Amino acid sequence: MPDFKEEIQKRVAALQLSPTREVEIVEELSQHLDDQYEQSLSRGATEEEAYGAALTGLAESDLLARELKRVERRVQHEPLTLGNERTNLLGDLSQDLRYGMRMLLKNPGFTIVAIIALALGIGANTAIFSVVNTVLLRPLPYKDPDRLVMVWEDNSKQGFPRDTPAAANYIDWRDQNHVFAGMAAMVEISFNLTSAGEPERIDGHRVSANLCSLLSVEPQLGRAFLPEEDIPGANQVVIMSHGLWQRRFGADPAIIGKPINLNGESFTVVGVMPRGFQFPTRADQLWIPIAFDAKEAGQRGNHYLEVIARLKPGITLQRAQAEMTTIAGRLEQQYPKTNASIGAVVTPLHEQVVGDIKPALLILLGAVAFVLLIACANVANLLLARAAVRQKEIALRLAVGASRSRLMRQFLTESVLLSVFGGAVGLFLSLAGLDLLKRFIPPNISHAEAATIDAKVLSFTVLVSLVTGLIFGIAPATQAANFNLNDTLKESGRDPGSGGNRIRGLLVISEVAVSFVLLIGAGLLINSFMRLRNVDPGFRPEKLLTMKIVLPEVRYPDRATRSAFYIELIRQVETVPGVKSAAVATSLPLTDTGNSIGISIEGRPDPGPDHVPIVITRIVSSRYFETMGIPLLKGRVFTEQDRAESTGVVVVSEITARRLWPGEDPTGKRISGWSTDPQRKWVQIIGVVKDVRQFGLAADPKLQIYLPYEQARFFEPRALIVQTDVDPMSLATMVRRTVWEIDKDQPVSDISSMEEIVSQSVARQRFSTLLLGVFASLALLLAAVGIYGVMSYSVAQRTHEIGIRIALGAQRSDVLKMTVGEGLRLVSTGLVIGLAGALILTRLMSSLLFGVSANDPTTFITISVILVSVAVLASYVPALRATRVDPMFALRYQ
Repeated sequence: MPDFKEEIQKRVAALQLSPTREVEIVEELSQHLDDQYEQSLSRGATEEEAYGAALTGLAESDLLARELKRVERRVQHEPLTLGNERTNLLGDLSQDLRYGMRMLLKNPGFTIVAIIALALGIGANTAIFSVVNTVLLRPLPYKDPDRLVMVWEDNSKQGFPRDTPAAANYIDWRDQNHVFAGMAAMVEISFNLTSAGEPERIDGHRVSANLCSLLSVEPQLGRAFLPEEDIPGANQVVIMSHGLWQRRFGADPAIIGKPINLNGESFTVVGVMPRGFQFPTRADQLWIPIAFDAKEAGQRGNHYLEVIARLKPGITLQRAQAEMTTIAGRLEQQYPKTNASIGAVVTPLHEQVVGDIKPALLILLGAVAFVLLIACANVANLLLARAAVRQKEIALRLAVGASRSRLMRQFLTESVLLSVFGGAVGLFLSLAGLDLLKRFIPPNISHAEAATIDAKVLSFTVLVSLVTGLIFGIAPATQAANFNLNDTLKESGRDPGSGGNRIRGLLVISEVAVSFVLLIGAGLLINSFMRLRNVDPGFRPEKLLTMKIVLPEVRYPDRATRSAFYIELIRQVETVPGVKSAAVATSLPLTDTGNSIGISIEGRPDPGPDHVPIVITRIVSSRYFETMGIPLLKGRVFTEQDRAESTGVVVVSEITARRLWPGEDPTGKRISGWSTDPQRKWVQIIGVVKDVRQFGLAADPKLQIYLPYEQARFFEPRALIVQTDVDPMSLATMVRRTVWEIDKDQPVSDISSMEEIVSQSVARQRFSTLLLGVFASLALLLAAVGIYGVMSYSVAQRTHEIGIRIALGAQRSDVLKMTVGEGLRLVSTGLVIGLAGALILTRLMSSLLFGVSANDPTTFITISVILVSVAVLASYVPALRATRVDPMFALRYQ
């Protein structure tokens, strides 16, 4: 094809354009004439005719000059001073941007691929950062949230480093401290709401009257609680959430002052909280005064409260902790029987709200940053290859006077343009990704549902886009600015040098190393999650229907009425078609709820309050073990003959028998609730059952006992469990209708299958595993694309060499081995670097793993094999193309 550039330069020489602008015009006009020349040839014209037709537009040089003068600014000639360079920053930047846009539009395939790669990385970073911003960075929606703390009892000797405080201890903390501006107590409670519609179970809290003032949050309607309402016998008042007010009462502003029926009693509505208020949990919809009576206020052995406090201005967390430790020590001396070895611990409210999700979110944020780095490496490789194609353009610009710094700035401008477009597309992808992400976020991650693309997230996206453009643009810009002018202007110049190859190789090595680290992290989490899901929970969750039924004390004031309800409920539910058995219990496994008591063992001396065995206590009906599928290991389970007037009996778990009666048969032994009263009631152990994991599959089973609900004088059953022959959720409506046939005002809530409860218990682990797996897979795909791109470019670059090798007798299998071997050398180097990084970084994941070490050899070997296999495949396709090189074509091509 003829070179039109020399002819064009003659036409525009008189325009006195800047050297850089002149090169741009020559390049664009040359491309236009090349296109016309190709079109003429395709129509059947000879080469001479096509050449003449292409120059027709340049025949009238005066006309060309006038048109260019009309649209181009004339460059004013100014004297140059040694050591200074005339600059017009805004003008140059404007030219760089316009030229960069033209170059991107001129190569749409390259531009689209680069933007997609960057958009995936930037979009993933934006989506994850929006969650991190909401959960970890955004201040809690209260005044001076950094001064809000939670105060817990420290009962580490019994395995409870953050235990719920007893009421009497809280009152002493509140009255004796000098570091808190206020302190409030809370205790979880649920209500049977029977006003305005079907009976409904509503979650809520009993709270101190000063809670709203302590949080500096006022009701949207009405008022907060008054101090005189926080005493026994005062008027019964309630504050409701904005959501309940809208959903159940139609957002009626006249609700203030009206009574509603809760647990069979009348409560007057005095306030409605603002929209979005969630405290202490997102499930809370009703709040009533805590109103300790004299008996409750004197309790030190019953630990069930949550305590929040606000630090006085200027008081540090360390000082507050020191004072609470002093107060706890004083209480231990005053009440040795109940407070022995019980301290106090102060933690920031934000830390308590965030919980244990912080490490997982930070690891995910690091993972998407790695994905973006891999995307940057891929785009940098594309730009390096593109810079090599543009070498003559660059050389021509240098020849007519463009500075190397100006060339570097031009290439960086194009890179930043790419990253800005990638960021814009990534922002739209993040909006869709965030909606998808919210579907997988565990419901107990506080405020995560409020994650959105706000000003901070937008700023993050802009910053990431700009930094990204600079990161992947530096290498191509540096190479472009360092082209050898003399070699490049030669007709035979084919490559700017080996420096570009080295940079491309280093980029591939970095992609492989980063991908290896991500894949190892994902592999460890997947391995951990599979082991967690394979843990035996101690029961059979299949075909179990569960629901919550809490009887109001007003309607069921004594044991006889409650027992009659449960007996009739179980009898009628078991007549429902598809039901095999039914039972009731105080709480369900894996729901983080339940009760614990200290016990005494008959015939053994009193161990003292700080050595009393603490056991999880479940009150259950006779067919509970059969319904739940909990295996009996020794003795027997409860029967209908174990009534209130019968001998007291108890069933213990396997670990309880092993720990408290090592080497003995516990059946026939007797225990009681811990007490120094010689007249205490003893119950006889009649059986041993398999351990049940009550507080999560990852938590080791704790000491546990079971009591028949007809004999227990505490802890009322709240859960109904139904074993079915069919899909359990298909019977939910019929079972609920059965409850209402017994009591039309009895709410039924939290209807779920036991399999769903098991699944929800590992929701956080599934969330981390799923996302890291997706990001690692994306990293592997990008790395494979990067390896393929570099090897393809290498094959194209070495076409002449490969042709000569084949012409001299090299076998095509030799060429295949040479090309694949080159790719494997890069991958092997990346694997070694990635291995070192993985051994260091995976230690940060130790808290997220279950049953697998951070340096698990099986995972490392498996991931290495996967990555090498992908690399071989990515190298094989270009290598196969290399074996098909025609030696004659390659020699002519040179």
